[in-house]
Amino acid sequence: MRTMILDTSTALMYVAFVQNNQVIYEKKQFGKNNHSEHFLLAIEEGLKHLSWQVKDFGAIIVGIGPGSYTGLRISLTVAKIWAWTLQIPLYTVSSLDLLASGYYHQNGLYAVVSLAKSGHVYGKVLKAQDGSIRPFGEESFMEKTAFLDSIKHLNYSLVDEQNYLVDIRGLKPELVQDLHNLSPYYMRRGI
Repeated sequence: MRTMILDTSTALMYVAFVQNNQVIYEKKQFGKNNHSEHFLLAIEEGLKHLSWQVKDFGAIIVGIGPGSYTGLRISLTVAKIWAWTLQIPLYTVSSLDLLASGYYHQNGLYAVVSLAKSGHVYGKVLKAQDGSIRPFGEESFMEKTAFLDSIKHLNYSLVDEQNYLVDIRGLKPELVQDLHNLSPYYMRRGI
């Protein structure tokens, strides 16, 4: 089966096409408030490169957030439209989990952060053990220094814009049951 993986909720725009659990096409691009300019072009580039069409996909996985208001809506809107139009399953995954999924095979604690506005971050600590991952606390939204201070007692590796690592085998997406009422995970209410 072919699966499309999309996320525009953070500074990293991520597009991947997967076939039989192997990444066939992958586009990672950092941007600042400009994913809308490059997102569909990245998808089109992959489709042309592989001579595929959108209708060739059997499922879509989308990063649900937390992240920027506009960024979240870009990939989620495209994913919802294609899932509904093609009548294929849509799955969601935490964007923070996606950004750290490449570390799941290395035992340890990982503090994943994504920059927000005004020195704030979306943050989460994950525990990787024997190829599986589980949350080690709640996702949070706070000043970066406060987040790092709140976990300073832990022996963790920091995962941020400098070392995001995606590995789709580490993802545990959730099937969307109600496509029409699916909304992004914004987390913050304002700064």
